[in-house]
Amino acid sequence: PTPPPPLAIRVERPITPPDLPMTDQDGRPARLSDFRGKLVLVHFTNLECPPEALCIDGVPQFIRVKQLLGARDDVVYVVIGVDEREDAPPRLKAYLAQAAPTFVGLTARREDMRALALRFGIHTYERADGALAPHAPFLYLLNRQGQLVYFFQDGLPAEAIADAIRAEL
Repeated sequence: PTPPPPLAIRVERPITPPDLPMTDQDGRPARLSDFRGKLVLVHFTNLECPPEALCIDGVPQFIRVKQLLGARDDVVYVVIGVDEREDAPPRLKAYLAQAAPTFVGLTARREDMRALALRFGIHTYERADGALAPHAPFLYLLNRQGQLVYFFQDGLPAEAIADAIRAEL
């Protein structure tokens, strides 16, 4: 059978993720609450994904969505590196500098990352090399109050994501 088409799933009862301490790509303390008042498009990933792992790269989608929405200061694009060692701030910074320098990179201690991922409905697991990895085939949208309001399944056209963001604006 063919798989169902990709979906944008609106959360009927918005979920408030834990406001755990994180570190941004510049090594500064950060929290998701730092972005309150803005819409936040979030992607959980590993910067290096071995062939046996199920990873998606949300950054190309982020770039396309940003092109569709235009320059806005009320939408933030956040890439969360799940493994604090593999996705350390200097690595996030180098990756984002090449891909999209205006995007924000965050990571956190393993215990905090597991708690954060769980609240987003993400299963994390330890890869063969010991790195913490996400099973997260979604992009996520937080509203201005920091609540999770949308899951965007991998493969959903950027136009549909941009439309959902416009509706939240």
